Amino acid sequence: MMPNNAYENLRNHHKPDNVEVLFVGESRPQGGTFFYQGDSALYRETKKAFDEFFKEDIFTVNRFKNWNCWLYDISENPVNGLGDHERKAEIHLNIPKLIDTIETLNPKTIIVCKKKFVEPEIKNSSIMDNYCESESIFFLPFPGQGNQRKYRESLVKALGGISFCLD
Repeated sequence: MMPNNAYENLRNHHKPDNVEVLFVGESRPQGGTFFYQGDSALYRETKKAFDEFFKEDIFTVNRFKNWNCWLYDISENPVNGLGDHERKAEIHLNIPKLIDTIETLNPKTIIVCKKKFVEPEIKNSSIMDNYCESESIFFLPFPGQGNQRKYRESLVKALGGISFCLD
């Protein structure tokens, strides 16, 4: 498994100059998979949703970047091995950094890829002052534990309101 800074360097390598669509995750998985390595559950289901939306096998992390999309994880350290109390506390602790990131990037659309602990934190934050649920911010279930189809369907619906350049 890579050290944290290697994951963050890879994430930042794929950050577009102008982030128009910010995907917000909880954290990278503790098992060593990572969206930007193309081997995580979130990557696989996001690829399926984009491919379904475009009706062709088109999704890659490079295209994700070219479409001005970027995945930001609230916690730099994996939280999926923590108990609910510790996990919730870690998310809560890192919400101010998410708020700063959103204020800096000013994305047109935010797609939250985890509902359980993340959605209430965001809904109780100043983020909601500038975003409207189901129009410019979308709360999707994480694509695991039987929620894969619901995640894909929700993501395809959210993508419908976004303009993409296919060059």
